[in-house]
Amino acid sequence: MKGGLAVPLATYTIGPPTHPHIVHDNGFLDKFAHRAPTSEDYARLVKALALLEGAEAVQNVPFVPHNHLGDALGAYRHFLFGHGTDRTFSYERYVANDDSGKTTLANAIKDAQAGAIELFRNGAVALLSSPPSSGFPQTPVFYQITGTALAASTRSPYFPYPDTENWQKAIGAHNFWISANVLAEGLGPMYQFSMDFTVHAEDRYNFNPGAADIATGIPDEMNGVLEVTGLAQQYMNYSELQRYVTWTGLGVGKYDASPSSGDRVRQPSDNRRLRNRT
Repeated sequence: MKGGLAVPLATYTIGPPTHPHIVHDNGFLDKFAHRAPTSEDYARLVKALALLEGAEAVQNVPFVPHNHLGDALGAYRHFLFGHGTDRTFSYERYVANDDSGKTTLANAIKDAQAGAIELFRNGAVALLSSPPSSGFPQTPVFYQITGTALAASTRSPYFPYPDTENWQKAIGAHNFWISANVLAEGLGPMYQFSMDFTVHAEDRYNFNPGAADIATGIPDEMNGVLEVTGLAQQYMNYSELQRYVTWTGLGVGKYDASPSSGDRVRQPSDNRRLRNRT
């Protein structure tokens, strides 16, 4: 069933990691043209800086509201002082400390698992391995997969919007895509699969007309005007997360996952085809 993760939500193809087409909005800059700041805008900036420094001062202070916003405040500080340069954030912290992050990672692994199995079963790896008379591909076989874009948002049951205030503010709705190195071994149908799996996450940090902060109700306009006047700049957030994933058989859902160095799955040294060796 498409969308049930027995069939992947992303479309996967054989090949090295390839960035898919992703369109990011420009927040207030999609609706308003740049203009010179006024004295009121500079006052708005002073207020934003005061709020930032006040929030930073109470982080990890027990019983104080909004005291666990380390990632959110780092992202906001970059908005005010980063001059629009790209920034790297930690998807590892997101999946460790946010229930939606945990759900997203679990379903992203299942999606890649489904994609790897689908390509293996439908003959996409035929150039790497000739099917024997049994109809099952020969192994060992190594292949790389890369997928189209996925989105974590309020509209997705599999990749939900961040649950915690920290990550709602730090990344909110965001895009990601998946790549992996896959090794299939053994005899069908109970093949042993191992996969070096990578989530490539990205988000354009900005503010949107008509929106407001979920936790505080502060209108996005407060910060959107800073973008329009050039007193702050939107920017791109990037992160990668890796796991080493193993499972047995051609079904989706059961797997073991552990931290990955990113190079554990390599072309088997005993592959009979010289062109498939690395």
